[in-house]
Amino acid sequence: MNTENDWVYKTQPQEGACRGYKNKRCAWPRGKTLGGSSSINAMFYVRGNKLDYDEWAASGNNGWSYEEVLPYFKKSEKLSQYTEEHSKFHGTNGYLSVENEETIDDLENMVIKGAVELGMKNSTDINGVDQMGIIKSYTTTRNGVRCSTARAFLSPLRDRKNLHVIKNAHATKLVFKTGTNQIIGVLLKQNGKEIFVRAMKEVVVSSGAINSPQLLMLSGIGPQKHLEKLGIEVKADLPVGENLQDHLFVPIFYTAPGDSKLASLPNIAGVFAQYMFKHEGPLAGISPHRVISFWNTTDSQASSPDIQNHYLIFPAGINNMINLFEKHDFSDEIQQKFELMNKDQFTMIVYNVLLKPKSRGKIILKSKNPMDKPLIYANYFDNLDDMKTVIRGIRQFSLKLGETKALKEARFKLDWLEIDACKKHERDGDDFLECIARELTFSLYHPVGTVKMGAPNDKSAVVDPELRVKTVEGLRVVDASIMPSIVRGNTNAPSIMIGEKGADMIIKHWLRHTEL
Repeated sequence: MNTENDWVYKTQPQEGACRGYKNKRCAWPRGKTLGGSSSINAMFYVRGNKLDYDEWAASGNNGWSYEEVLPYFKKSEKLSQYTEEHSKFHGTNGYLSVENEETIDDLENMVIKGAVELGMKNSTDINGVDQMGIIKSYTTTRNGVRCSTARAFLSPLRDRKNLHVIKNAHATKLVFKTGTNQIIGVLLKQNGKEIFVRAMKEVVVSSGAINSPQLLMLSGIGPQKHLEKLGIEVKADLPVGENLQDHLFVPIFYTAPGDSKLASLPNIAGVFAQYMFKHEGPLAGISPHRVISFWNTTDSQASSPDIQNHYLIFPAGINNMINLFEKHDFSDEIQQKFELMNKDQFTMIVYNVLLKPKSRGKIILKSKNPMDKPLIYANYFDNLDDMKTVIRGIRQFSLKLGETKALKEARFKLDWLEIDACKKHERDGDDFLECIARELTFSLYHPVGTVKMGAPNDKSAVVDPELRVKTVEGLRVVDASIMPSIVRGNTNAPSIMIGEKGADMIIKHWLRHTEL
């Protein structure tokens, strides 16, 4: 975050969320490098729920049911610890390395035991027949190294004569053939120079849920009123930028006695050397943070979740090395209070992730200048049902975790950041939890939906089920922005699946149509 490899996006201020940040703007990091956000993400391999894709298909997206997309998940995947039990749901011949190591860290084991005490199922594969339960997640890693989409898919093909990668270039506009709605190429800027790249067949935009709608709108594809207001010629009046969805989360804190020497510079340096020379040690995996859980707050027998939990566990004094709240640009008050909490204590942050938000946001252009960042309206908690689900998740599980034998034996206790804005509320009331949620709103970095896929008669859709932009010739969008509704889980693996399926559709189309 906040480096040259991050677009450093922030949401527009809103009264109902992100209130603990400077300027009330949540942080939305996005990967600005080869591999995009897969090069800066947390490397969890999660596909979502079967119901996600069946819902897409039921809304008119033919070809996108779970049984129809499963082959593309398997096609990408190269699972490390593969057995016959994995054969129906997993693959071993893909470019994307997925590791499912059996070793487990003591702190991870503590979390799993605590959740099981509370009645949660100890799962073996949340990407298989049943997503529900708690598990040590599969990860997109290869022998202790991040397996981004660049490393997985581009590196093996770098010598292909029909592949050309232009780095450090910014796509600024899609170019139409004069007097038509046919895309013939794209304009790029690199080192101050403008480059025109001509497309012989079609252009495929895969810039993500923020940059894809921005590029389309800059090119005249988007809501007519918005584009006309900015003086952009409208080529296709489509709801680009609408339908924005994201996974927000609200943290609950646990602390235990700890030694701040664990986060000292000599210790970190030793661990770093161990990784650099041998690809071993704590930096060769994402332990002790691999555990995730999925469950439903309204139906314990449900086959689809409405809450996901991540568990981030820090040694005492981690702020000496990295300040999580500073990275997100929280207020000085919150930064200082977390630093005090973590100074001499282990700190575990339980993420309460809202999986199926009812609230919808949007992305619009700030100006006609392609270098200006678009305006992101997250609209978190606009629908109060979202707040109710988060509070149920906190009450039913996160607050009870400290009552388990597993956490008591490890001496972890529930702790709170003493946020001034929430002191007026009693801690046992929903008003207090709502205040915490509105002050400590986080994004899990999963924006989707802004170039929505839908049936030909769906007026809220921008692309059809073949991912072709409606009323425009020679243009597809193939990335997370096409999701009609957000999946119940992390979005990296589903985005890769969309890439696999999109590529397959393009190949099949051009095998039928050989004309240039």
